Amino acid sequence: MADLLSTYPPGIWFVLLAAGVLIGLLAGLLGVGGGVVAVPVLIEVFDLIGLAEAPAVALAVGTAQANIVIASLTAASAHWRAGTIDAPLVRAWLPALLAGTGLGLWMGAVASPSLLTGLFAAAALALALKLGTGDRLVIARSLPTGALGQVPPAVVGALASAIGVGGGTLSTPVLSLFAFPIRRAIGAGALFNLVIAAPATMFFLAHDLGAPGRTADAAGDVALSCLAALSLPALFVAPVSARWSGRVPVALLRRLFALCLAAVAIRLLLRG
Repeated sequence: MADLLSTYPPGIWFVLLAAGVLIGLLAGLLGVGGGVVAVPVLIEVFDLIGLAEAPAVALAVGTAQANIVIASLTAASAHWRAGTIDAPLVRAWLPALLAGTGLGLWMGAVASPSLLTGLFAAAALALALKLGTGDRLVIARSLPTGALGQVPPAVVGALASAIGVGGGTLSTPVLSLFAFPIRRAIGAGALFNLVIAAPATMFFLAHDLGAPGRTADAAGDVALSCLAALSLPALFVAPVSARWSGRVPVALLRRLFALCLAAVAIRLLLRG
């Protein structure tokens, strides 16, 4: 306990708990995995306590993936009960999504921290611009089929697992490129968060186990006390916000999602 208190000053605990509340709101309301908030917040936290860039980014991504698992359990369950998860889409995307997740975990292990954060920022900014344009930017009016139809979920799985964001963070705007209804995309995204983050969390718990330069609470590349501070508020907030998602106007959902992605992207680009 003394080690944790010396590692994380009181102000950091407040930041982590506040971030956990925001994660719960995003997970339930927009089907967004907590990584879109957790990764940049954790990078800042680990930088403040003096960690080097490489272990800081690895810990941020690993802890974010574990947080996504916890937050997504309640959010996906709430969307399932509400009937807002598109089962045919899940069946069509699941194989390529899992294959992409494996590829992304390998990419994250070999890529430099600056490349990962830059990739995250670029992807987030591009997706924010897409959502900001609404229905005006559409590639096709239906999802591709056959081999071509497996490309979007493979890309979503690879990027989400490599940079530590939830599958729903990427799948929702990608689906909107094909005029897919946003409410159905949000429900499926809540489940995609879980599908990607569960194997990613197991990977990060075993990766860099016992490596130096981590925090005192680290299990592999997962900071357990940070995980608890992010997850506990989200567990209470996510089910409530999931029930709100059916009552919020579609245009407002898009703007909230775009604003969140743009803020994260700009911060990471400025940091770089």
